[in-house]
Amino acid sequence: MLSCSGHDPPQRYLETSSRKRTTALAALAVLLAISGSAQPLRVAVAANFQAAFSRIAVAYEAPLRPTYGSSGLLYAQIVQGRPFDVFLSADRERPQRLVAEDRAFGLVTYATGRLALVVNDDVPGTAWLNGERRVAIADPKTAPYGRAALQVLTKLGVEPRRITALNVAQAFHFAASGAADGAFASLAQVLAQDTPTHRYWIAAESLHDPIEQAAVVVRGGNEAAARQFLAYLIDANAQALIRAAGYL
Repeated sequence: MLSCSGHDPPQRYLETSSRKRTTALAALAVLLAISGSAQPLRVAVAANFQAAFSRIAVAYEAPLRPTYGSSGLLYAQIVQGRPFDVFLSADRERPQRLVAEDRAFGLVTYATGRLALVVNDDVPGTAWLNGERRVAIADPKTAPYGRAALQVLTKLGVEPRRITALNVAQAFHFAASGAADGAFASLAQVLAQDTPTHRYWIAAESLHDPIEQAAVVVRGGNEAAARQFLAYLIDANAQALIRAAGYL
């Protein structure tokens, strides 16, 4: 006959083991939930907003994973199925298009950009923009700042030699590297590089269409966290960071 002397009875042993397994599974479920919620938010960010976004990422309480590029390129990637949770565009047109296509929702305007001409030498301005100058601008077909730069050149009636860049970040790099004599970029980029005031000229808002930058939640991703981030983006604290970075 089996003796249980000095040991748990078999039934009690089974009940204890079952409770331990249940507790372990519950703990695992909690860990998985925490792990899932800690996944970085995938944010497609217009290149002009890179410096400002870096400030926001530091201040925001949850992890963010940005991908920078021209608004047109990022829009195309979203349409083609690249997984993003949020799209921060340099215009309103493309976010509105995504909403109309039912690929996104929750459109908000988070910034209004300023266009600046930054030069390597001489005095920036209308007189500087002559046929001898090589000026880098973002591709007007895909980049709102490039379109605004083209509008400025047209309204001023000047024709410098244009060098087309993929986005405003590359346009700024062309000027910084000497591949161009100057570049049209966002004022935010110019300020982020601590550019001396005598080296840049801010284009009057009357010379180009407003550069309203809009953001949307991309469907199919982490929509709840994306909505929270957009709410933060238009909150007073984030807006103060955005204005300090060179936006209206």
